[in-house]
Amino acid sequence: MDFELPEDIRLLRETVRKFVDRELIPIEMHSMDGPDLKPEYKKSLEAKARELGLWQLDTPAEFGGQGLSLLALAVVWEEVSRSIALPNRGDGVFGPSPRPILLRLPEKMKEKYLYPILRGEKSAAFAQTEPEAGSDPGRMKTRAVRQGDHYVINGYKRFISHAKGADFLQLVAATDPEKGSRGGLSVFIVDMDSKGLSIVRENRHMMGDVTYEIALDDVRVPAENLVGEEGQACARRSRGFPATACTRRRTASA
Repeated sequence: MDFELPEDIRLLRETVRKFVDRELIPIEMHSMDGPDLKPEYKKSLEAKARELGLWQLDTPAEFGGQGLSLLALAVVWEEVSRSIALPNRGDGVFGPSPRPILLRLPEKMKEKYLYPILRGEKSAAFAQTEPEAGSDPGRMKTRAVRQGDHYVINGYKRFISHAKGADFLQLVAATDPEKGSRGGLSVFIVDMDSKGLSIVRENRHMMGDVTYEIALDDVRVPAENLVGEEGQACARRSRGFPATACTRRRTASA
């Protein structure tokens, strides 16, 4: 078995290593303002990342990104993790990194949600975790009920990263609680300014991490904001749905 990295990934590793050594490590004591990177550092580091070709690393090439493989991404994050200059969660300074959920949207919805993310005009949060369920989707209590051309969503989410300042949520809710994670959960795009949606608590954790608790009280969401079909939040890739929801391995947001 060959454990050597391909030449292109070795070159990528060297580029990222130099970036970390020259640009990140020297500013570690000054770069952060609470959980966030200071704007002046963010702007300059993003410009340097663009210059080096380290931009939108895991965004598919068809959307203007690098489309790096999982192996290449693992090498990048291994190198970046040598420094504490960047926030623990989020896209850092390498450009927007939309979840595959957004890549599956119809063109009309991409215009409203995906492309503004890629252009840096909007930001999103992922909302799955709940107080009584943790990240176990089968125990999820947040419920979405179809009423005509809308869904009405009620529930509560906890440990949600990046909710403050986000323009919309990629939210997992039960559309058929009896089925649980076996076809009973769906993903919705929910605008943060929706009536009945509120951030009720901010929680500060170790290493400057901040998460939020979100309440949904009769939040009406257009039926077109359902991603894919009902019950596909935990669908397998073989069914054509990007398996980005209903996982327990998420660390970038909850």
